[in-house]
Amino acid sequence: MACNCNQSMIYQSNERRDYNCPGAPQYPYNRFKGGVSLKDTPCMVLYICADFKSSKLSSAKPIISGPATTRAPAISYVCQPNDFKCVSHPHTCVRANMVCDGIYDCTDHSDEFNCIAGKGSGKSESNSGSGSFKRWKKSPEQGRRSLAKAVKNRKLRKRSFAKSRDYSLKLDDQSSNLRAGESTDVECYSSDDTYTDVVWERSDGAPLSNNVRQVGNRLVISNVSPSDAGNYVCKCKTDEGDLYTTSYKLEVEDQPHELKSSKIVYAKVGANADLQCGADESRQPTYRWSRQYGQLQAGRSLMNEKLSLDSVQANDAGTYICTAQYADGETADFPNILVVTGAIPQFRQEPRSYMSFPTLPNSSFKFNFELTFRPENGDGLLLFNGQTRGSGDYIALSLKDRYAEFRFDFGGKPMLVRAEEPLALNEWHTVRVSRFKRDGYIQVDEQHPVAFPTLQQIPQLDLIEDLYIGGVPNWELLPADAVSQQVGFVGCISRLTLQGRTVELIREAKYKEGITDCRPCAQGPCQNKGVCLESQTEQAYTCICQPGWTGRDCAIEGTQCTPGVCGAGRCENTENDMECLCPLNRSGDRCQYNEILNEHSLNFKGNSFAAYGTPKVTKVNITLSVRPASLEDSVILYTAESTLPSGDYLALVLRGGHAELLINTAARLDPVVVRSAEPLPLNRWTRIEIRRRLGEGILRVGDGPERKAKAPGSDRILSLKTHLYVGGYDRSTVKVNRDVNITKGFDGCISRLYNFQKPVNLLADIKDAANIQSCGETNMIGGDEDSDNEPPVPPPTPDVHENELQPYAMAPCASDPCENGGSCSEQEDVAVCSCPFGFSGKHCQEHLQLGFNASFRGDGYVELNRSHFQPALEQSYTSMGIVFTTNKPNGLLFWWGQEAGEEYTGQDFIAAAVVDGYVEYSMRLDGEEAVIRNSDIRVDNGERHIVIAKRDENTAILEVDRMLHSGETRPTSKKSMKLPGNVFVGGAPDLEVFTGFRYKHNLNGCIVVVEGETVGQINLSSAAVNGVNANVCPA
Repeated sequence: MACNCNQSMIYQSNERRDYNCPGAPQYPYNRFKGGVSLKDTPCMVLYICADFKSSKLSSAKPIISGPATTRAPAISYVCQPNDFKCVSHPHTCVRANMVCDGIYDCTDHSDEFNCIAGKGSGKSESNSGSGSFKRWKKSPEQGRRSLAKAVKNRKLRKRSFAKSRDYSLKLDDQSSNLRAGESTDVECYSSDDTYTDVVWERSDGAPLSNNVRQVGNRLVISNVSPSDAGNYVCKCKTDEGDLYTTSYKLEVEDQPHELKSSKIVYAKVGANADLQCGADESRQPTYRWSRQYGQLQAGRSLMNEKLSLDSVQANDAGTYICTAQYADGETADFPNILVVTGAIPQFRQEPRSYMSFPTLPNSSFKFNFELTFRPENGDGLLLFNGQTRGSGDYIALSLKDRYAEFRFDFGGKPMLVRAEEPLALNEWHTVRVSRFKRDGYIQVDEQHPVAFPTLQQIPQLDLIEDLYIGGVPNWELLPADAVSQQVGFVGCISRLTLQGRTVELIREAKYKEGITDCRPCAQGPCQNKGVCLESQTEQAYTCICQPGWTGRDCAIEGTQCTPGVCGAGRCENTENDMECLCPLNRSGDRCQYNEILNEHSLNFKGNSFAAYGTPKVTKVNITLSVRPASLEDSVILYTAESTLPSGDYLALVLRGGHAELLINTAARLDPVVVRSAEPLPLNRWTRIEIRRRLGEGILRVGDGPERKAKAPGSDRILSLKTHLYVGGYDRSTVKVNRDVNITKGFDGCISRLYNFQKPVNLLADIKDAANIQSCGETNMIGGDEDSDNEPPVPPPTPDVHENELQPYAMAPCASDPCENGGSCSEQEDVAVCSCPFGFSGKHCQEHLQLGFNASFRGDGYVELNRSHFQPALEQSYTSMGIVFTTNKPNGLLFWWGQEAGEEYTGQDFIAAAVVDGYVEYSMRLDGEEAVIRNSDIRVDNGERHIVIAKRDENTAILEVDRMLHSGETRPTSKKSMKLPGNVFVGGAPDLEVFTGFRYKHNLNGCIVVVEGETVGQINLSSAAVNGVNANVCPA
């Protein structure tokens, strides 16, 4: 008789063996008679002695026949499209017929979560282990009935002997190797409902130390020390009195991951900086550079002893970590603090001082800008942008007698807006100016904003010349009404934002005169030996504190972020301490615990958030259920036009226990505010609906009536561009509008989120998240007691049996499988990662260094700095060369036109692409277009082809493999083409919209060489400012 064991069996035999183990229970030897197929014959069950030595067998325990609920490890298995992916380990797959069969295949048990009762009932049919991944909501009573039935069926059901498997215990991890001070937890899974008394103990009999405790069936180890090392035993006892054990081994490194003292490196703004690791080279270490906050410069070599940075700016300053690993396994971190000096300009006006930048973009009907400055005199011009030589439209911000004044002329009628209160000299101030069509305002610091005079028409603002700050090269550039006196600004300017984007003052200035260094760190604002960095912020500096100190000026005792302190999460310094922002499925103060989530509801804890796609702007219709654990003021929902505290926004907050909706559009002074009549009940589910229709804000809470409010005047379009933040917001990137006046996130549970009656999957649809926890419930939401007319939920499909157990098939991207900042998308139920520039691999886990070539697979691009081609914005002559190979008939080669992220609305551009197998060259100048096509040479044959594209005024020249074609646009009065953006090679983000629906396909092939007019052949690593899914061309 042969055993029909599958690959997951640990041991098999067709003989009975008797091992004389003391106290071993005696099991009857089952003989099988004729009529039983060998296919249905079970494997022989053995009893293994404790002293039976085999690396392939687990430690001694009784093995009894019956319905096993933990499957032994399987041989390596390749994921298939229809497989279930484990929630906490998305790279681990389980076959569909092994889901909801009562057996744990995922270490987090997610393959058996929320199954519909009765799955795996023990029927011997071949399909008894299969099941659907569909799930639906139940009322509390339905949930209780199903749960009771499931438990009853589990206790009473019997499986045929043909389906018997071994009982066992299973751990998340059999062992861990930690460094001193780290934390972890391990869960011991009992394999059947009849198990009781799960107990964790040390194998040597010693009591658990104070930092090691049992929570449920988890062993939680915090701040580990060498004395905690050893074996820990999990014990489970069945109702029959049988004792089962499994062990967990904890090792603590004798040589901890050492953090060396910081080395400070100084560099002048615009200069190059070299950071040295400082490790012992005689021990032959390997190197790896990282940055504690912010992004590393693109194209840097990270695996050498030296990290070289080019043309450093204020945003390059900070802490860089060199992690060195020696051959003996010891690892040490060597911090380098880069201090960039001269990043904050000072204007002395001796005799003149100013900086010029490109004109304020896209400002015809809408603009906003902010300026942060420290004045030394009460008068002076801060900002000016206008037309030619003292005529036409303009905007001007200046100081007069310490009052901020904004003067403008949008269409022949000069106007003046003046702040309410004077400014203090030698202190930092921020002025915000915003305009949308007829409305606008100026706001200084936290003063009340002052509105523009009412405009009867909607004049277009037409700005042509450069934008100046601090002064102008010649006062004849200004109209007579632009300033009250011809005096430049005296003082420092630390920050300029235009249309929601922060300008790098030194790098982006087209021209500067009379500028000196402001030196905001000269007064030593960072206390307790903190290191001061010049920064483009509202106080012009930031501090890097010494261990034990925190706060803006390092004046508060507390913990600061250090490398690796948050494990898989990211660390943020707060005013009084530090906090960890943990990714999905992790929790704890150091992200040390596994957190099993479900799609029904999410728990937020004040510093949590979940980000979803941007809602529609023409209308808003969002509904959700909330269960507050606290009625403190908090943010429930937030989305806005900008991540800065300016522009349009929509917010749902909890204020004074009441739900409050705030909406502001079109640079209005005051938002529309709608407040619930009654406070929300504590610890109970309440349905909230928010809508915006024809400029009217509508709020409905629970079964109460709708409450409405509308801003005066005509309706304005709501402009939203950020994610929809739920339960809070990302405080590292988003500054909430000042009207909201709340910064704390929601404390409680949120469920059943709908956008225009379309359900939002709380896990699968997440774009970004931090510190989310489980609400501790599955199907207990929104029953008869709290009915709120939710859109109907589809009933169970007819082919699902009443007592089946089925888990929810977590969307592939919900577990955040993409590393190093990669973004995830779902294609045919498979997670596909789009990798940022410098990374590749299935999960963006591989670092790569591009040289002069790059390969693409139809979903990538590289954005190259325009200065390598032609630094001038206005160009009468343009030239570019490219060598490529492709096997596909369509794909963009390059596009040069508007700035990244800007929608195409008729701007000038030049572009080349493979169209139907032939190279096509397009250009647009002053509203007129020309298209040249080389129909003589087909290029989608996998061979190398050379393309040279030139433009001389309105004439276009295309050369493909030395064959020339030319054409021209219709004559225009304009000969120079304006190309403010960078050059996109191989494709572009959101290609169709970005190119005005001219091109639909990114390149699938290899860019061998890119040649610019300024530098010749371009090294892509040094020239790239951004990129996605760019790899090295195959040899």
